[in-house]
Amino acid sequence: MKKLIIYCLSGLLLFFVSCVETPTEDNAIDVNEKGIELINSGKYEEALQAFLKAIKNPALTKKSKGTIYRNIAITYNQLEKTDSAIHFSTLAAKCYRKNSFDYLVNAADVDLLRGKTDIALAKLLRAVDLEPDEMSVNNTLGLIYMGEYDDAHTDLEKALQYNLKAFETNGGRIIEEVLARNYYNMENYKEAELHYEHLLQNYPDMVSYSLNMGMTKHKLKKKKEADKLFDDVIAKDSSYQETIDVFKENN
Repeated sequence: MKKLIIYCLSGLLLFFVSCVETPTEDNAIDVNEKGIELINSGKYEEALQAFLKAIKNPALTKKSKGTIYRNIAITYNQLEKTDSAIHFSTLAAKCYRKNSFDYLVNAADVDLLRGKTDIALAKLLRAVDLEPDEMSVNNTLGLIYMGEYDDAHTDLEKALQYNLKAFETNGGRIIEEVLARNYYNMENYKEAELHYEHLLQNYPDMVSYSLNMGMTKHKLKKKKEADKLFDDVIAKDSSYQETIDVFKENN
């Protein structure tokens, strides 16, 4: 069987098996998987075109449509096109039975995009009760408790429980970055360093990872290593100069 991979709104990977094995369905799945590779590489415009192509396949099952609609929504969110993200998250939710796990997760995405964090949280807590080991819902709950959507919900210790569950289920790039960020926020710089090192080994061209690693090294009093990372960041993108200068002044 071919696999469809979908992300949660925060960028998680979720593996889901298609029930249809016709060549037409498989072709759509292949295009969808290409979109996943592109979004993992940060090529959001190209990923969007792949997902939009995949969703046009007339042989898609409802569940497959839900997967691809979700990918489209997440990509629009990455491109900061909120209205489009809301539209496709709504279409994704409609592909599933009301109050099922997938319905709740997609409906919660709509609430988060509209700034209704309390309502989204209620749906996600129901969803995690249905599937406690599912990666995407754990990651989104982690983000909520990290205060990513509303400072009022910040509880870093609680967030870490969900971060770790998501990472144990699928240690993908975006999930590991969220985990590393929470360790940093909790001032557990040694654990943050381990995860940023792993991320940089696998994604050396991600400037934000070099920046975050530099900040982590600085916190660990490894000034020479930090400065080298900061120099690499500025060489790749000089717009980070002010961010680094402000960070150094405050730390």
